Amino acid sequence: MFGEFELKDYLDIARRRKLVITLTAAAVAVMIAVIVMRLPNFYRSETVIMVDAQQVSPSLVPSSVTSSVLDRLATIQQQVMSPSRLKKVADTLGLYPDMRGKVSDQDIIRKMQKATTIEVVNANGRAMGSFRIAFQGSDPQMVARTANELANQFIDENLRAREGQSKGTTDFLNSELQDTKKQLEAKEAEMGRIKSTYIMDLPESKQYHLEALTTLRAQLRQSQDRVTYDQQQKSVLQAMLATSKPAVDLDSDTVDNFSPLQTQIQKIETNLSDLRTHYGPNYPDVKKLQAQLDDLKAKKAEEDKNNPPSQTAMPVRKTVKNPVIDAQLQKLDEEIATETKRQPQLQEEIDFHSSKLEREPVFEQQIAGLMRDYDTLRGHYNALLDKKLSAEMSTELDAKQEGERFVILDPAPVPDSPAGPNRSLLITVGVVLGLLAGFGLAVAVEMSDETVRSEREAENIIGKGILVGIPKIFTRQQRTLKQIRSAAALAATVVLAAGLGYMLSGVAARFF
Repeated sequence: MFGEFELKDYLDIARRRKLVITLTAAAVAVMIAVIVMRLPNFYRSETVIMVDAQQVSPSLVPSSVTSSVLDRLATIQQQVMSPSRLKKVADTLGLYPDMRGKVSDQDIIRKMQKATTIEVVNANGRAMGSFRIAFQGSDPQMVARTANELANQFIDENLRAREGQSKGTTDFLNSELQDTKKQLEAKEAEMGRIKSTYIMDLPESKQYHLEALTTLRAQLRQSQDRVTYDQQQKSVLQAMLATSKPAVDLDSDTVDNFSPLQTQIQKIETNLSDLRTHYGPNYPDVKKLQAQLDDLKAKKAEEDKNNPPSQTAMPVRKTVKNPVIDAQLQKLDEEIATETKRQPQLQEEIDFHSSKLEREPVFEQQIAGLMRDYDTLRGHYNALLDKKLSAEMSTELDAKQEGERFVILDPAPVPDSPAGPNRSLLITVGVVLGLLAGFGLAVAVEMSDETVRSEREAENIIGKGILVGIPKIFTRQQRTLKQIRSAAALAATVVLAAGLGYMLSGVAARFF
């Protein structure tokens, strides 16, 4: 329906329904003007709080407070603007005396929260450099006092928050430090016990075992070589003893009919036995004597062949074994027995050191695990100790006001003039709203009126062209009477709107 209207149609509606538009606009504008004029003045006072950075370089004393200023400010704002805090401020400063006893404490707190504004100011758009705290109300003195009180609470709460975080960090580090110290002492005790119990299995004893094995194996080889050599010497001596003639016992009462060759042979055999014992079978003198002995034995055999021994020979003297060879054999047997008995002991010690070296990798791995855990705990303990010292220095900085803090640049002043309401703007808005409401009402009335008001409407209804239209003609009396009625309606509308605005002004005042 509205899409069928043209601009000319809207102008015709405004011309025909100008009284409706005028009355509606006047009613709305007058009502809003009365309400605006009766609104109480309110005053606004604000203070700027600067975020003062830590005075000591963070590279020297790192801060233990890790939260950002924005996060901390959001937390502080929730605490300061809590109902319990605001009620305490309202009771202390005596805010809203006219509302006490008429409304609940919750309504007063909500009004106070609405009257408080906190605005963050960014420094170069990167980090927060300051923020504003503003408060508005009907009493300029009370507005300034309230803004300053809220600013002081923000500053105090920031100090408490930083001290609480610093103390919490220090307490946590102390607790962790004590626990780590206990674990470190337990690990040290365990390592001491293992080292004292398994001292021969420690990695440090590896060189000792290697050197002991080298020495023992050398001793075992020497002992085995000595036994082998002694057995060879024993075999040589036993062979010499088997091939040599028995020695004559000179103490015996009987004598033997020895020939000179036999005496020489026995003498050479004795000398040969001594030389073999000291120098071995390949010594030149030994070979020379052996050749002489062989010649003499050959001659003796020829002599025995030519002169067979008599059957009635005299009794021979008693003969015994070679005492020199027997002594040497006895000495070799004792040395072989000693070395043979010593070899199992050497082998047992070799096996002991070998077993220690075989267990060395496993035990070394266990010790390496313990050392790794110990080093990790030691490093963690040192890191905690450094952090604890840093946290204590950071706490000391906050206590001396050398850390990051909130500083009031200028206290909130007592306002000289009201901050609102902006009556001219509100009245202008009321006039515009009245005109819009009047025109809207005129269109609605026009749409509900079925009267034919123009030739074009008649053509649309009849479906045929209209030759001529006769306008409505009023006499002078009728025009005067119409003007009087319009003025009376306007006056009545203004009066009623003013009365309604006066009644509504009390309700509107609650929102300012």
